[in-house]
Amino acid sequence: MKELEKVRDAVNKLNFILTKEQKKYTIIIFFMSLVAALLEMLGLSILMPLMQAFLDADELYNQPYIKPFADLLNLKSSDHIVVFVCIGIMGVYIFKNIYSAFYIWVSNKYSTKIMRELSVRILTTYMQQGYIFFVNNNSARLLRGLGSDVSSVYNIVKEMFNLISKALTIICIIIFIIVQAPAMAVFLLLLVVFCFILTQVIFRKPMQKYGREAREYNYRCNQASLEAIQGNKEVLVTNRQKYFIDKYRKYMEGANRASIRMAVGAASPSYLIEGVCVSGLMLAVAFQITHSNNAYTLISQMAVIAVAAFRILPSLGGILSSINSLVYNAPALSAAYDTLSMVKELEKGKVEENVITGQDNRVSFRNELTISKLLFSYPGSEEKIIDNLDMKIRKGTSVAFIGMSGAGKTTLSDLVLGLLKPQKGEILMDGVNIDKLGGDWNKVIGYVPQSIYLTDSTIRKNIAFGIDDNKINDEQVWKVLEMAQLKEFVLRQPKGLDTLVGEWGVKFSGGQRQRVAIARALYGNPDILVLDEATAALDSETETAVMEAIEMLQGYKTLIIVAHRLTTIKNCDVIYEIKEGKAVQREKKEIFPD
Repeated sequence: MKELEKVRDAVNKLNFILTKEQKKYTIIIFFMSLVAALLEMLGLSILMPLMQAFLDADELYNQPYIKPFADLLNLKSSDHIVVFVCIGIMGVYIFKNIYSAFYIWVSNKYSTKIMRELSVRILTTYMQQGYIFFVNNNSARLLRGLGSDVSSVYNIVKEMFNLISKALTIICIIIFIIVQAPAMAVFLLLLVVFCFILTQVIFRKPMQKYGREAREYNYRCNQASLEAIQGNKEVLVTNRQKYFIDKYRKYMEGANRASIRMAVGAASPSYLIEGVCVSGLMLAVAFQITHSNNAYTLISQMAVIAVAAFRILPSLGGILSSINSLVYNAPALSAAYDTLSMVKELEKGKVEENVITGQDNRVSFRNELTISKLLFSYPGSEEKIIDNLDMKIRKGTSVAFIGMSGAGKTTLSDLVLGLLKPQKGEILMDGVNIDKLGGDWNKVIGYVPQSIYLTDSTIRKNIAFGIDDNKINDEQVWKVLEMAQLKEFVLRQPKGLDTLVGEWGVKFSGGQRQRVAIARALYGNPDILVLDEATAALDSETETAVMEAIEMLQGYKTLIIVAHRLTTIKNCDVIYEIKEGKAVQREKKEIFPD
């Protein structure tokens, strides 16, 4: 009963994961499998007249399935009839094999299509989650969800198609044997059931274990490789290459061991089944020969049944191999199910549309940003990072958030950005809650982080981040480069806007990367610009230069500057100290006595 529950659970999860269109694919594959199985049965049944021809060619003419064709084609000679039977068998097998190849092509095409669409849907699901989702989830696990987990679900779908095909083939062959020799059919059926139970008892639990191990090792491999590659500078400086190589090697060896065990476990049932079935079949044939009075009928029947039985062996081995593969990949199926369960409307397959839109498909910040009685704690923590906080930010002003490390400055800026959702309170733009603005809020506000993410692409693509090449406005790119005081630098480059910045911007200096980030934030022409310790990693001289670029925006943009260094906020209009979850407005003379 437990096994049936597991099968039903897996089917329910797969039913949830697959789209309506993908379910139609499975129905098509099922009927194609049925046709393939019927052709297999036809291929076996047509061997019967050939066996009879070898024993008594003259008697072949009188067979009810031969005589009508022989009369129609005026075949009187037994030699001609045998040639006709051989040509018929050849034709059936050529057609059967061509169809089987076509079926394999179709099933693999649909399986890979399902894998591709599932991978896109999982990434879409990730992108539909809030910022807190990425805070709480390790990037290596997320990559595993897009990589090995999707591959495992693909294997499950492929193995299910294979299982259906092999099962239908066995059913059709057993039906054929029932017609020819009922007692032998019952014996073979019992033998099949015995082999199935035997292999499940021996291999089921180990395959479950290997599946869990492989999935965990794949995650560890992703994690180790990301740590080594993303931390390459620190790794090289500290000469810790061997540590990360050994760590990666250890997990890769574990993944390989699990894969080898899985491969052996998947293949072993075939050898076990072959030994059991051949032994059982030989005993059955020996019994039939010693207890039969009609040698002519028996020999022809036994010959065809032997062919049928040996055709069952690879199908039965394939079924058990598929079942072991399903057990091995079951953890990935559960993971994909859990991932896709995060969103209720999976069929939309797109990020949520804007809720409120203004003129030209965007709203504008006109008067005041109001933060009212805001309260926020991170999930799983009782500490109130933001506690009943109130604040007002007028349009066109520059506002600074200062405070000790861990006071909640960045958390407050993330709340303003809409990345985090407060447990209580609200943030209003001109009296409208920013949650109700949907995607329009992202057009109103821009963001410059401390840690700059630059893609391994051109200056143009990094500034017009996430926009198709044919939709990039070069005039706007040059405009924001000038605002960020980076235009002259780009003009000096031989390739101009097509200059490559390198992965994470490694080909640029810290100040240049920061200016690219400012230009990127300004590209969408936001009304509000949030700078979260945007100059904290820069030296004093570079910081001064970058701050000059930022201060030139004062009056044109509403600036929210999160700062640890007080020198970066000396020209701000309003200063708030974030302390114990509250925002206390401070006078400049308190901070800058001189």
